[in-house]
Formats: sequence, C-alpha cells, structure tokens
Amino acid sequence: MLIGLVALAVLVVGTGVTLLVRGGGDDNAPVAVDSPTTAPSETPSATPSTTPSVTPSTPAPPTVDEIVTTSRLYTVGALSPTQCLEPKAIPSTYAGAKAYYGLILPCMNRTWWLAMKKASLPYRAPKLVLFAGPLTTDCGRERGTRAFYCGKNETIYIPHTLGVAYYTRNPVSGRVWMMTTLAHEYGHHVQKLSGIHAASLARQVDATTPASKLAESRRRELQASCFGSAYLGAAGPYIPLRGPLLDTWKVLVTTTGDDAARPRTYDRGNRVSNTYWSFRGFNTKSPNVCNTFVAKPAQVG
Repeated sequence: MLIGLVALAVLVVGTGVTLLVRGGGDDNAPVAVDSPTTAPSETPSATPSTTPSVTPSTPAPPTVDEIVTTSRLYTVGALSPTQCLEPKAIPSTYAGAKAYYGLILPCMNRTWWLAMKKASLPYRAPKLVLFAGPLTTDCGRERGTRAFYCGKNETIYIPHTLGVAYYTRNPVSGRVWMMTTLAHEYGHHVQKLSGIHAASLARQVDATTPASKLAESRRRELQASCFGSAYLGAAGPYIPLRGPLLDTWKVLVTTTGDDAARPRTYDRGNRVSNTYWSFRGFNTKSPNVCNTFVAKPAQVG
C-alpha cells in the first residue's frame, strides 16, 4: 500500500578557471658586458625567509551512511501543527476525493516547511496526482493499484478509486486510509528533500545480498511511516485523529505489513515493525525518533 521511490538533490559546484599570463622579456635585447669595478662578495647575501602558502583542504562530502544516520531532521523536535480541521468534502467521488486531499496537503506543506526550515534543509512542496488505472510516470509504468511517491518529479500519486471504495464501505476507515496514505507518501518527499532517500537507495544498490537489500528498503519505508505518523500526531487536535478515527487508525497500522501482503516481498516491514515505528512517530509528534537506519535488525523486520 505504501511505497514511494525518490532521488537525492545534488549540489553541483562549478570551478572557475583563471589564466595567468606572465609578461615575457625581449630575447633580442642587448646584454651589458662591462666588468664590475669591485669583486663580488664571497659571502652570499641572506635570502629572506618565506612562509609557504597553505591551501585549505575541501571537507569531504558526507557519506551515504552519514546522510541517513545523522540527518538534521533528527534534531527538529516536535512538529508544529497547522490549525487545519478535517475537510468537510465527501470523498465518495473523484471530485470529492480531490477536494479532500487538496485541503489536507497545504496543511502538511506548512508543518513540514517549518520543520525543514528549522533543520536548515531545503523545502519544496510536492505535487499530488490522483489517478485511476495504469499510468506512466517519470518513475516508470504503474498498474494503478497502489499509492507511491516519485522522487524524479517530486509527485505523490494516489489511486483515488481505492480511497473511494474504502470510504463507500466505511466512511471512517476511508478517511483514515486517505490521511494515513497521504502522510506516508509525504514522508518519502521529506526523505527526498533531506537527501535520505537517494542515499538509502545508493546503500541498497551497494548491498551485497538480497536480504540486506530488502532490509534497506524496509528501513526507508518504515521511516516514511514514522514521519507520516509524526505529522498525524501533531495535527491530532485539529484533524482530529481521535475517537473513532484514532481507533480505526490503530487498527489500520497494526494490520499493515509484509506479512499481510500478497505476494510477500518483505520490503516494507512487517506488522510488528510498522506498529512500532508508526506509534513512535504519532506519540512523540517528532521526526527525532524516526532514525530507522540505526535501529536493530529486529526493529525493522
């Protein structure tokens, strides 16, 4: 249900080239041949000492391990909620779902912009596309049955028909699914902006075994769930994610995981791990507790 893939924002530093032209003498100029009137001194004159110039070395860029484990996102503290109430739009149709998501997204933008500013990290609002059926994106061809994040164009894609189906069956669970899905995919956008997403993908490519590649994917996905849940926790007084909505969210979180998926790919985290990281984020309302990249293997199973 919850996936998103992204690329690292890369800072390219141009190098200026300066050409230094030295004025040359005339090789055909006459040379004086007069003999000196006094004998040259046998003792060479003292040569003034010079201190060699030292060029400061350029600090080495952070490694991918340092990017994912020491991000400034882990220092911002509790997220600042935006005082946005849950939209009154009824997401039982495409128009209703578009209005529902469209009113929640600016609230997420405001909260995460403040967090990224506090961490001195760049911020750009993601785009949101609702779709039905197969589609081709910058990140490849999708069947249209799952929500995902594409880092190449910084766009969140959500199949509106799935949310509408959930809402039609049960309005409370439908709304919770919509909020949770959008928050999770936004978590991938936060990873992209901070450099975590691209660094994690690079670590996954360099992993030497299939098991370690899957483990890296789970760390990335579980962190997105933690980030998304931190937002939902911070926004709880206003959304509001309490009462029946909160009860339904807990059921959704505790039943979501690879062990319930078909086929089982083990790339997103099992129900125990998803519950652990989602509750950590929600209860603390803070990205500080979402560093899945230093967690023990059992915590990202």
